[in-house]
Amino acid sequence: MKKTTLFLALLLSFSLFAADADADADADDDDDEDEELLAAVENLGPAAEGYVSDGDFGPENQSFVDSRVLRDFIESRGLIECRKKCGQLTIAGDARARWLSSGEKVHGDKSRGMGTDIAINRFKNEFNLFLDYTTGCSWVSTKLRWDSFAGNDGGSATKVELDRAFIGYDIHQEGKRDFYIELGRSNLGLIFESRVEFGSSFPGIHFFYTDCWENVGTFTVHGGPFLIDSFLNHYVWIAEAGVTELGGSGLAIKYSIIDWHRNAPTLNYGNLTGAGTVQIRDNPRYRFLVSQLLFAYENKIDFLHCKMLYAYGAVLANHEATKNFSSGDEYFNHAWYVGFTLGKLCKACDWSIDINYQSVQVQAVPEFDLSGIGHGNAAGTLFSDAVIQGLNPYTSAGFSNFKGWQVTALYAMTDTLSMRTKAVWTRPRNRSVGGDYFFKAFEMSVIYAF
Repeated sequence: MKKTTLFLALLLSFSLFAADADADADADDDDDEDEELLAAVENLGPAAEGYVSDGDFGPENQSFVDSRVLRDFIESRGLIECRKKCGQLTIAGDARARWLSSGEKVHGDKSRGMGTDIAINRFKNEFNLFLDYTTGCSWVSTKLRWDSFAGNDGGSATKVELDRAFIGYDIHQEGKRDFYIELGRSNLGLIFESRVEFGSSFPGIHFFYTDCWENVGTFTVHGGPFLIDSFLNHYVWIAEAGVTELGGSGLAIKYSIIDWHRNAPTLNYGNLTGAGTVQIRDNPRYRFLVSQLLFAYENKIDFLHCKMLYAYGAVLANHEATKNFSSGDEYFNHAWYVGFTLGKLCKACDWSIDINYQSVQVQAVPEFDLSGIGHGNAAGTLFSDAVIQGLNPYTSAGFSNFKGWQVTALYAMTDTLSMRTKAVWTRPRNRSVGGDYFFKAFEMSVIYAF
């Protein structure tokens, strides 16, 4: 039975790689057809990672936001687990059916719904597959995602994304002290914690060190370089250090810093003419050195039947922000958020609710790395493009510059089937940049984990 299960798992892995190879071979024949189909239903935005599709809101992969509840619940469902002489293979996954409804007004005019190019309601299907293999001191961790907007007419082609492909090696492990290296690709939000940043990918080298300090807590420092543009060898550095279980309590503190800035010429991947071919020195797209200080507290609440409470809050600042005409000669380089998560999903009838408030200025976080609530931005405009063009502040709208609430509720109907509802409301953080708008959105998802 174990041999048969392992064979099926390996066959599945091989078929995935074979499908990718076949897709590459047929790409030239299918490009025109796929482009016409996609162009008819959604504006994918600029040629960069981290942007959301029209009709969606928040990060493209909602697991990044629900990492403490939903992702833990899904990954703990591991259906197939095979142990061989060399190591252990674990397969898990989930299928999701999502309904998304959003409304947006800019300067009092409707930007979504009848009379516009953007639908109010969207229906999305998604499938996620986790494949992990571990040995004594090495491992590989992968995650593949297939998603599409539903509809034979007006839907989208299925897209396949490689969210994670990390190869790891344990250099030193002794008791609670551990030092290891991972190489490959992952989403920043799967490695580092934030509610408003880390929405882009991490293709690079990840160094991780942790140790338990007696009477202090568990100390962790990790980070490393990753590639942002291979054409011009543009690399980014990120690091995070923190202490959890501070003084034996549920308190935690983390500090992270990420350096996107490069004075040398970089390619402009915005929406302007010649995107991806024009070099710009001191590109405003990358004029970011963002630090975040996060405080958190985790403990069980006795009067709520020992429900787990996780309270958090953070402040962020972009130290490379500059005054310019599009920002009204002002610094708008700060952000903060605060919230709590109550409850976890472990079995049928478990529930969880998360409520948080976010406030993000227009220069606080790179638009392609934004993972916060956002404000829809149906027009798909970029503040970095506005800076390059020298647009006046009133017309310099982008994906950031918002403040608002997000409420997420999860309920486990069975040990594997859960339901999630989410609602958001946002307004401008600074009306002097991009003008006035109002954005609201609601999502309902049914998720089956296996």
